[in-house]
Amino acid sequence: MNKFLSITALVAGMAAPAFADSGVGEMSASASGQALWQFPDRKALDPALFGTPDAPLNVELLPLANRLINEDGSAYTTIKNPSMFSNNIKMTTGEFSMDVADLTAKDGMGSQDTVAMEASFVGPMGRDFRVTMNRVIPVGPDHPFYGGVGTDVLMHGGTGIGTPLVAEEFSYITAWGIGDIYIDGELVDEKRVIHVMVSERTRDDDFQVGFGVANPDQLEIHLAMPPLKGSPTGPVPSPVPTGVTLPNGAEQPFVHVNFYGNATLTGNRFYGTN
Repeated sequence: MNKFLSITALVAGMAAPAFADSGVGEMSASASGQALWQFPDRKALDPALFGTPDAPLNVELLPLANRLINEDGSAYTTIKNPSMFSNNIKMTTGEFSMDVADLTAKDGMGSQDTVAMEASFVGPMGRDFRVTMNRVIPVGPDHPFYGGVGTDVLMHGGTGIGTPLVAEEFSYITAWGIGDIYIDGELVDEKRVIHVMVSERTRDDDFQVGFGVANPDQLEIHLAMPPLKGSPTGPVPSPVPTGVTLPNGAEQPFVHVNFYGNATLTGNRFYGTN
């Protein structure tokens, strides 16, 4: 059994830890109002990050086999397969609240990091979603998880932490954990892998993800649920049961929602000082 399998098996059966009483490392974030739902999309590739077919860059972040090329072979266009980092979106509404304690800097099963998160939002077909997360994944499989909660770190872009498909951004709170999903008040699945970020904004005024877009003066809250869940034997590929039917008739296998309305962040020493 590899490290991530054994870690996720343990996390899936762990009781949620109590928050520390010291207040050290504790932060809170919330939002209410405007949100957006992301559909699968072939994300355009930034030439500054990925280069050209004649001079490719960052192959370790995005293999050549996952890149499409224009007709004359001079440039990369998009990723080969649709992903959950998308400009194919639908505006909606939702509410988000999260409390974290970042008490451990490095990955390890002894991490004292804690998270309590709840998000409610309207899906693209009008159904009511609710997602909760109350335990961290303390060790990352492909890159550090900072013990489950990281604060004030660079993410995405060329950092090697998270996806290269969006601009490098400063993340005030970054968390990975296990949680549950409800639709119209019914628990539809549990022990899902969940990733949450409270960061500077990476979408423009039209809510499109561009090249090098990162606005430190505005907050963006990300809730991502990939098609992966914890189990007694480790993480297993498992589409999120979203109930959202795509144009090809398939069910959308992930949830990725951003929150913008009345977004707030407290307890962070960097936020508001840029």
